[in-house]
Amino acid sequence: MELVSVVIGTYNGAAYISEQLDSILHQTYTPLEIIVVDDASSDATLDILNTYSEKHSNITIHPFDSNVGYIKNFERGIALAKGNYIALSDQDDWWMPTKIEKLMRHIHQCDLVYCDSIFVDENLNELGNSFSETKNLISINTPINLLIDNCVSGHAALFKKSLYDKAIPFPDFIPHDWWLAYIASTENNVHYLDEPLVKYRHHQNNIIASSKKDKKTKKNKRPKRLKRIEKRKRIDSFYNKCPYSLEEEKKIIQSLKTSYNSFSLANNFRRVRLFYVNRKEMLKTIKKTSLDKIIYIATMFFRIK
Repeated sequence: MELVSVVIGTYNGAAYISEQLDSILHQTYTPLEIIVVDDASSDATLDILNTYSEKHSNITIHPFDSNVGYIKNFERGIALAKGNYIALSDQDDWWMPTKIEKLMRHIHQCDLVYCDSIFVDENLNELGNSFSETKNLISINTPINLLIDNCVSGHAALFKKSLYDKAIPFPDFIPHDWWLAYIASTENNVHYLDEPLVKYRHHQNNIIASSKKDKKTKKNKRPKRLKRIEKRKRIDSFYNKCPYSLEEEKKIIQSLKTSYNSFSLANNFRRVRLFYVNRKEMLKTIKKTSLDKIIYIATMFFRIK
């Protein structure tokens, strides 16, 4: 049985961390090591974590004095892992007992495997929907699927430690799960297990589960110029990480990279044409009708994604 390292990123998670740790400790798969990297919490998170580590020898706590954000916090947590397989955990979810066992059974030769997640309220009551109802969750064998959108959630994923070695350092402008999935898509691919193995909480401080109004407010606070710079940097990073052995994919990403350089008339037409010709793969994770996808492509004349 291969050792699996579970890396939990925490920051002021006192309200839910106990339930998540209990769900991980009750996994049917062994052996597990549980690594908790705390990003300078100011609440009772560390007190709770220390209580657990005193009772369970497979839990180690790594508190940090400086806050680096969730991307870099997970990066430093993964670096501490001893297992050849790694599962990432948020501080406020709840895992089905067979999550690790089933993901290990289905990773096969892929670099990464992930599953569906059920949305629940603060008390773990199911809300009647899941991640698969918001996006097309798919197995991925081309980086083109992940150029403009990500369907792989870190809390639902398990990957090989060797993938981390190829992915470091994590860019601070691309979510770590998107980056890991993209690197996997250029190597030994990503497998999707069509089964919900995580309960994902909707609550006020949850980034993904925040309301549309909150998301809109957050977006409006960031200047458009900054968002465009980050999108261009993302495509640049994807281009640089795509191996030359993937000749056709490399050409597509290079064309997208060129079209992102400016909003000149030529680039705008180039971008729309590129999206349209490659719409089957580029928009594969987006849950829209065919007509909606055509409208979506048309909007690329005025913006970048």
